Amino acid sequence: MRRKTWNNRILPGLLLVLTLTFVFGKDALKELGLISRFDSGGLEDFAAVRVAQVIDGDTVRLSDGTTVRMVGMNTPETSGEPEAYGEHAKAYAREVLENRTVYLERDVSETDQFGRALRYLWLDRPERIDEESIRKSMFNAMALAEGFAQPYTFPPDVRYADLFMEIATEARDEGKGLWSISRQGTTRGTVIPD
Repeated sequence: MRRKTWNNRILPGLLLVLTLTFVFGKDALKELGLISRFDSGGLEDFAAVRVAQVIDGDTVRLSDGTTVRMVGMNTPETSGEPEAYGEHAKAYAREVLENRTVYLERDVSETDQFGRALRYLWLDRPERIDEESIRKSMFNAMALAEGFAQPYTFPPDVRYADLFMEIATEARDEGKGLWSISRQGTTRGTVIPD
């Protein structure tokens, strides 16, 4: 019976998806909702690491000494010339991330011009990548949702850029965090249209 189920049900579905992918391409399948618009190529690439220190709201140091700059967001500065709400963003990152195991996801770039690894930080290893899991478990999105960060779109690392803009717009419209100070935010980021 199992072989019959595989041959009669699963195999035709698999062949259909492969054919559609070949004919229309991966982007068309995302548009049709047949695969996630956030498909990153595989959940097996998520590296489990421990956060040893929060440097500021968007930068952490791992237990192995690697410095990680979070992709797709920018928090107000806490060093040099401090910006409004910077200490709040840093305190939030400390509360959520310090001394915790997180899972790193790479977009396109490996590092920035300062040698920092560019990553998305997940609090739990995702079973699937969809809007719900991003909002619930990805720190980058959580910081945007609570108004501790502004979206910062920096190509080519734009996998979640549209969703990050949507999340930040919601936070701005609700006057959360740094958006309570100004509708333009308090640090450099991607402009959210009114």
